[in-house]
Amino acid sequence: MKIRNRLRAAYVQTLVHFDEPILALLQNRKGTHLLAYAVPGEVNGFVQPYIAKAVTDKIFKDYLDQKVDLNFVMTHPRVGAPYIFDWDDLEDEVLMQPIEAVTDDYSSLLPGKGFFARNHTETFSGEILTSLTRHEYKIDGKWSASDFSRFYAKLADLYALFSYLSDLKSYVRPLGHALGDRIAKYPWQGGGSYLGFFRDISSDSSDDYPLQVSKIKYASPGEIEVKGVAEPLKQIDELVEIFQGDKQEMQDSYRELRGILDRDGVLGSDDRDFSVPALADMARERADKLMSRMITTDSTAIRDACAGHMVTYAKIAMAIYRRGDDLHRFYAEGRMRLPETAARR
Repeated sequence: MKIRNRLRAAYVQTLVHFDEPILALLQNRKGTHLLAYAVPGEVNGFVQPYIAKAVTDKIFKDYLDQKVDLNFVMTHPRVGAPYIFDWDDLEDEVLMQPIEAVTDDYSSLLPGKGFFARNHTETFSGEILTSLTRHEYKIDGKWSASDFSRFYAKLADLYALFSYLSDLKSYVRPLGHALGDRIAKYPWQGGGSYLGFFRDISSDSSDDYPLQVSKIKYASPGEIEVKGVAEPLKQIDELVEIFQGDKQEMQDSYRELRGILDRDGVLGSDDRDFSVPALADMARERADKLMSRMITTDSTAIRDACAGHMVTYAKIAMAIYRRGDDLHRFYAEGRMRLPETAARR
């Protein structure tokens, strides 16, 4: 089993205090909340062992609203296994170890059922908010209703992808296994597989990464304004600029990859593997090249989730390329300007 990276978190406040903190709220450097509670027994190598579990905004709100108990939070698979740290090491921040680096079986260290937020001795002083930013695309020229629909569809697919990969980068956790399950679910034979895949990852990440159209101004010039989390929106803008600078090289990689699939007769089939290993190696090389240009955060996560099936990996790489290419086309035609570009003019 691969051990996850260690994680730094800062103290926010105590929620339960009896002589010493029993349950505390922490926050990592990305703003994700963690609930940390004192382990009632001994753990070898720790003076005051605490187990900390990252929580999504939705799960934390449900916990504060007493819709779920602490055991549910600590065992929920959405954000993976807990971390462990020594309270004596907590100053401004504490460096936490993945629990699986300390023990394979930590079930006995988890809190029992029936502990709800009503048992807190301290009042939660914060507010659960998802930080959304307004992202405004200036548009010009003639836009049809289908153009608006196509623009938002490609934007939403790429937003879901970058949101999901951002989560994978933050926590090497069961979400990675879920990505593999999502990929294995589809035959990748026709358009329905691609639509279903992007719909699935959008659903998986929508609680923490909502995206909504906040304004459309039908004019020339006009604007399309969306509200979402800043990082994936920034990555989409960067992708459009990458296409603008490296379009020919990326297009060549795409065509070579498509040609390999076509020659082996797997382009329109539900086969997951090439007929010979040499073709799989060729496809992986070109798909890796394409993915490394399009995804600057963790371009190997999707390949890993494909579990060695290079036909599937190649088709997903091509699907991401087509979405980026479609979105870039609006920019190349002069009909859309990126927010930062618009601000400079």
